[in-house]
Amino acid sequence: MGKKLVRIFKFNSVSILGIGIIIGVLLIWGLIQVDEINQKLTLINFPKPKLFSKAITQASSSALKATNAAPTAKSTAKISIPQNFGRTVNVPILMYHYIGNNPNPIDTARDYLSVPPDKFDAQMSYLASKGYTTISLDTLYAALKGSASLPNKPITLTFDDGYIDFYINAYPILKKYNFTAISFIPTGLMNQGYYLNWDQIREMHNSGLIIFEAHTVNHYNLNNLSYDKVKNQLTQSKQTLQDILGYPINFIAYPYGLSNPSVWQAAKEVGFVGGLGTWGGTIESEGNIMNMPRIRIAGSWSLAEFARRF
Repeated sequence: MGKKLVRIFKFNSVSILGIGIIIGVLLIWGLIQVDEINQKLTLINFPKPKLFSKAITQASSSALKATNAAPTAKSTAKISIPQNFGRTVNVPILMYHYIGNNPNPIDTARDYLSVPPDKFDAQMSYLASKGYTTISLDTLYAALKGSASLPNKPITLTFDDGYIDFYINAYPILKKYNFTAISFIPTGLMNQGYYLNWDQIREMHNSGLIIFEAHTVNHYNLNNLSYDKVKNQLTQSKQTLQDILGYPINFIAYPYGLSNPSVWQAAKEVGFVGGLGTWGGTIESEGNIMNMPRIRIAGSWSLAEFARRF
């Protein structure tokens, strides 16, 4: 009996040892396979994630192509923000692009930039009911220089790019509430595609409600241009508007919201007294007068969300 137990014990020990060896081999083989897979994965160039930038500040290339809009910026969206100093006022400057329904809901960037007319009407009704008074950029500038006082609840309405839906949808609503507004237009893109024509621009200017200011000639990213080319874009757009509309063009909205101290200096040299960016804020000062902040209005906002922004 004792000899049988010894043989059984030896057999079981051998069996356990054999099973252990097999398991060990399998583990080693598995590790080798994982290592090979990892090595192969490192050789695959996975696409980098695309960043959603400004110019959303600024509009997607697909949205621009869909409406023959301005060319897409070539450089990364680096925004230079000036420091506040000197006189300071709290004036929300609202920034709109499209006032119309997005014809292509798949284009999420265009959807973000498109405020439907009924929402825009509700927003203007809210401003009127809360006692806001629209002011021009010239009045804001004068207040920062100490030569003008502001109403109790001042606000400035701005519209970028000169799309035709500003004339069709926004302009009648602005007239309804007797609100003034500023439209920044790239002069070289007018009279074509989805943009305003000069007859519409003159009509709105003659109403006394709409002031047109510069947005360069071709809507180029000024950060990508040489100093001389920046000055050329600024000078030509300013001169064209002054020749057609007959009043001094004092303000520039930088395409895509992109600018830097060199661009600000060029703008001052050609005669602009102020510039507007797309970075968020409501505090306007002598320090940021060449790159003033604005509040970008998104098409997806409810009226409550709109009201919370300022």
